[in-house]
Amino acid sequence: MFHLSARRALALARAALLPPVDLPPQAERAMRAQHDIQAERLLPLLTPLFGLVVLLFSLWDWQLDPQRAGTALLVRVAAVLLAGAGYWPNRLGWGVTTRCTVIYFCHAGAIIVCAWLLRPGLPYAMGAIAASLFSMSVVTLRLRSFLAIVAAPSLLFVLLAAQQLAWQDFAACLVQYLFALLLAASVMLLFRRFHQRAFLLEQQLLHMSHHDSLTGACNRLYLEQVAERELALAQRHGRSLAVAMLDIDHFKLVNDNYGHDTGDRVLQELVRCCQGALREIDHFGRLGGEEFVCVLPETDQAEALLCAERLRASLATLRMATPQGPLRFTVSIGVAVYGPEHPDWPALLKAADEAMYRAKNDGRNCVRLAGEPPKQAAATPPAAGAGAVLQST
Repeated sequence: MFHLSARRALALARAALLPPVDLPPQAERAMRAQHDIQAERLLPLLTPLFGLVVLLFSLWDWQLDPQRAGTALLVRVAAVLLAGAGYWPNRLGWGVTTRCTVIYFCHAGAIIVCAWLLRPGLPYAMGAIAASLFSMSVVTLRLRSFLAIVAAPSLLFVLLAAQQLAWQDFAACLVQYLFALLLAASVMLLFRRFHQRAFLLEQQLLHMSHHDSLTGACNRLYLEQVAERELALAQRHGRSLAVAMLDIDHFKLVNDNYGHDTGDRVLQELVRCCQGALREIDHFGRLGGEEFVCVLPETDQAEALLCAERLRASLATLRMATPQGPLRFTVSIGVAVYGPEHPDWPALLKAADEAMYRAKNDGRNCVRLAGEPPKQAAATPPAAGAGAVLQST
């Protein structure tokens, strides 16, 4: 599924309130893909209905021109049968736009050709021809695709009208058709605008439900869902998977000495630094308080330890300006790797948590692997500088 960063979600939320709505390329592709899925689900239901409408016009044919109504009926039946190629996915690999083009050409073409065959002809069928244009207003979200779908039937209408009608009648029909085409295109663009705004609001709500409001990291519920999915993929395809749990050392002292607003900034800086250091396929979330978890797909033990050490070193070098002076902080990290000892997500998370607490006991500001024997606790150096975080036992 498509997901947005916190900054992008905020920008899109603002854009949803102001016209015009310009989506980033990635969001535009996601919106079109979502719309294509909806259109594909509707095609098997709507296109037989369109075919039935085309066939019911035969009743009107018998009223207008009984002599040619039989021929018109054969044309309508043949067109509806040919349109069946676009009802469902086929071996040709047609996309939704191609299938809609085939369906529309068959149905609209049948209406135009039958109107040309009958007498008094095309002028009396302008209402049905115009109505068929509006059926395409909800099929696509792009003007280029809309014009591509209606291009062939429009050309057919112009050629047959020019062949059958006097120039005054031809001009009148052409003006009516162009007006209907312009109005249908406007309806399509308006529908696109509403669809864009609905998509933006949906993405904003989805982001809010999946991410921590303070830091922008994944919240616990969403992180567990992602972790279960990644673990299932690792089990199915025999891939490696690692989990790293981070906890800020002496975070209570940060809040006590610098204030909770500075503590919030520490959490935000930690998330910003870690997200910048991780891969796109990695997942970073907040369990609660000052505890965070990295889910590292396709990562073995050695790679996980290197990644955890890189995160620890990067965070140890951060300096935050505060009214009391520069502030630094460190983290303790526990790493666990998927295997027989940790066969599911709760076991994997518990192992990483135990390794993280062993890192705390071994002196903090270090990385420990689940299953390693405990090490001698290192002596904690005294705090240096007015801006250093005080160390406690």
